[in-house]
Amino acid sequence: MTNEVLSILRQYWGHESFLDCQEEAVAAVLAGRDSVTVLPTGGGKSVCYQLPALMLEGLAIVVSPLIALMKDQVDALKLNGIRAAAINSTLTMAEKLEIFNALKAGELALLYVSPEKLVQERTLEFFRTLKISFIAIDEAHCISQWGHDFRPEYRRLSLLKKQFPGTAVHAYTATATASVRDDIATQLELEKPQFIIGSFDRPNLVYRVRRRHSRHADQVLEVLKRHAGNSVIIYCQSRREVDEMHALLTELGFDSHPYHAGMGDLERKASQEAFIRNEAAVMVATVAFGMGVDKSNVRLVLHSGMPKALENYQQESGRAGRDGLAAECILFYGSSDLQRWQRNLREGDYGPGRTGAEKSLAAMVDYIHSGRCRHRTLVGYFGQELNVENCGACDLCLGELEPVPESQELARKIISSILHQGENFGADYSAQILKGSRNRRILDNGHDRLATWGGLRRESLEVIKDWIEQLCCQGFLEREAEYNLLKVTLAGSRLLQGENRDVVLRRLKRDELWTSAVAARELNFEDAGLFEELRELRRQLAAEHGVPPYVIFSDASLSDMARTRPTTKESFAQIRGVGELKIERFAEIFTGRIKSYCEREGLQSDLKPETAGVTPARPRQVSVSARTAAEYFAAGETVAEVATRLERAESTVYGYLFDWLRREKITDPSPWIGEHERRQIEKAAAEVGSDFLKPIYLALGKKIPYNEIRIVVTCLRNQEIKTKSAKEDMP
Repeated sequence: MTNEVLSILRQYWGHESFLDCQEEAVAAVLAGRDSVTVLPTGGGKSVCYQLPALMLEGLAIVVSPLIALMKDQVDALKLNGIRAAAINSTLTMAEKLEIFNALKAGELALLYVSPEKLVQERTLEFFRTLKISFIAIDEAHCISQWGHDFRPEYRRLSLLKKQFPGTAVHAYTATATASVRDDIATQLELEKPQFIIGSFDRPNLVYRVRRRHSRHADQVLEVLKRHAGNSVIIYCQSRREVDEMHALLTELGFDSHPYHAGMGDLERKASQEAFIRNEAAVMVATVAFGMGVDKSNVRLVLHSGMPKALENYQQESGRAGRDGLAAECILFYGSSDLQRWQRNLREGDYGPGRTGAEKSLAAMVDYIHSGRCRHRTLVGYFGQELNVENCGACDLCLGELEPVPESQELARKIISSILHQGENFGADYSAQILKGSRNRRILDNGHDRLATWGGLRRESLEVIKDWIEQLCCQGFLEREAEYNLLKVTLAGSRLLQGENRDVVLRRLKRDELWTSAVAARELNFEDAGLFEELRELRRQLAAEHGVPPYVIFSDASLSDMARTRPTTKESFAQIRGVGELKIERFAEIFTGRIKSYCEREGLQSDLKPETAGVTPARPRQVSVSARTAAEYFAAGETVAEVATRLERAESTVYGYLFDWLRREKITDPSPWIGEHERRQIEKAAAEVGSDFLKPIYLALGKKIPYNEIRIVVTCLRNQEIKTKSAKEDMP
């Protein structure tokens, strides 16, 4: 790649190097060759056409499906100093006239337009008078009837090659199997297109799957607690579920916003804008929400039910962690989910897409129950392999779902019970028999007298259902006919006869591993505090500029600032994602805030930045050493004692201690600091009227180390939080 291209990447986007496949995609556009580019959500598809638009003569037309997405991208481009605009129905006549005049004068590099607007004859006639450099089609999977988000208006884009002969057309999407990619190229009538396929793996996402139980709201609230202060998307399966969940979260004080097709256009727009602009908002939505949502700092995507296709899940869950930082994707499912989608398949008019829809549903079920690494299953569906033994970022690889030692015996009990029932019943009924239920239907059928009745009475009904589903996915059982009657397969018969031992059933551990839900890369105590200050500064600037906060800087950029603490324009320019115009606009503001924080906390500034452009590491969970240290701290051991036990440096163990104190809201620092020193620190903190470390350190005559001050201050902060919470709970 030429120095000019890399120079533009650095100038406008603040990146020193390209992400996976970006360079190849940019080269295809610059060469004027048609292309189909598939990169995962967060993989930087927009740069693939935005950068070449700055280098090629003429106007680049970008087809985009949503007004909100157009606005966000245009706002971000303008903030980076790039000449761009969007034509949509929200513009006034004066605004449209201004854009048309700019187009005629050749002043714009990029123009965003909807597919409906583009194919209108008046629009085409006007564009034919301009010099078009190329046409980019975003969310291109919508053109394929084999895809999961087919939109008929996209089909008409096939006329582009005829209307603009000799102009290259480039298609971009995050989710497309091989058949969908081929169909995109065919429908757009691309000429010998170059196919550029990136990795479908999102290593920064932690995938988890849990069975939905009767107190599902409690399950959701438990997950939300881990993501307090972060942006969250909750996908529900119906409008009613959205309204109920939104009402509950609002009542509990969450900044919740609903979104579904039953709402008016203005209501949906208001919800989406509120979610995009607020740092800690919760979007509760059906699948009607999300296509093209550009918010980069979503830290959790929660599905309250199973989607109908693995492509849907890959795209919807992919809206988490677009900035490359750690995020969680958790899917709750129930047996009714599969029945709903199977009924939809039977009754719906899928046409030639039925086979693809059935395959996608089967893949979704396999993802939930197969027992294989979630990352490996996802990329495998799209025809790729994950070359790691343990992804370190899903519930299976993290050991949260453990194999049951007596799997073969349990499987034989389940299979035997289904045979004794005559293979005439579904999973719920079969689970009740194994549980030992005496409901009316079982008694009427005389199935309480079966030898297998109550054979698994010590297990919960949910666990038994889950094991039945796992046996279906592993090929020992299958469902037959529209009523999902369970049948024993040949493999199941052999297992019952002792010939097949390749069965593994899993259950959720009682003591699940702790998980970290920090908004950025794993930050230490000081850096996390700076990150929050910078986030608040970003929010204020976003309000002043009328743009979403992540358009100012992504969480990834703020995380780098928090870790390297730049206080000069030169060091600020080294932050990834900071282009030249943003340096001019924001360097002084952010470096001033960082300098002030470092002085208050007694921290070193302008640390050496990490190597730019490295592949994001998989999110780190709370380490074994940190968990072990927490057990020792809870027992009252000192930092020196724990450091000796773990064979770690005391500085490392202090980090474990500070994280544990904050997480557990510890208010008594006495195990780690003497009573005399504690009283001195508390007195100094009260006198200087600050809980920042440096003023206290100076007030103490620099005689007590920062680490000891930090212990006491952390406990004081925890006490204030508890006191405030207790007052709020008082009637």
